[in-house]
Amino acid sequence: MKRVLEQEIMHEMMERYSTIYFSDEPVAEEDLKGILLAATQAPSAYNEQPWRFYVAKTPQDKEMLMEYMMPSEKEWIAKAPVLILLAGNMGDTHNGLYNYWTAFDTGCAWGYLTLEAQRRGYVTHCIGSFDRIDLRSEFQVSEDLELYGIVALGRPADTAAAAKEKQMPRKTVNAVQLRRR
Repeated sequence: MKRVLEQEIMHEMMERYSTIYFSDEPVAEEDLKGILLAATQAPSAYNEQPWRFYVAKTPQDKEMLMEYMMPSEKEWIAKAPVLILLAGNMGDTHNGLYNYWTAFDTGCAWGYLTLEAQRRGYVTHCIGSFDRIDLRSEFQVSEDLELYGIVALGRPADTAAAAKEKQMPRKTVNAVQLRRR
């Protein structure tokens, strides 16, 4: 799926989209490691690298994450072979102060993750509708760890299922560019 844009940009950006149709083909362990490695290369304030990832590959681990999702999300996400919980550590910093930039930096890591997945022939979809409070208690982690999203990762579904996907329009650069009054 290739978008028509105002000018040429990186191939993976032009083809990336959030799918709800996954093949049940497994994600190769080497690819998963490379995708996570790409995420760790994102820039971060003070080089704190606040992102944390919980990777669910087994049916039990995936089911545990899906317990905290909205029912409508569970229907389509179950077929994705890998789920990755994206989190950010706001408190473990170089100066002991709250890291205001954790969400921003973890979002950047998610961007790197999805582009590397696309480069390797995988597709992703990040879900934000889940019970963060109860999931945090499942992991028994401190309040310093903020849970941001659950990424479904896998190969795209067969052609018939993928044909149901609707390419969502993107805003132009002019539409999102702030201007002074």
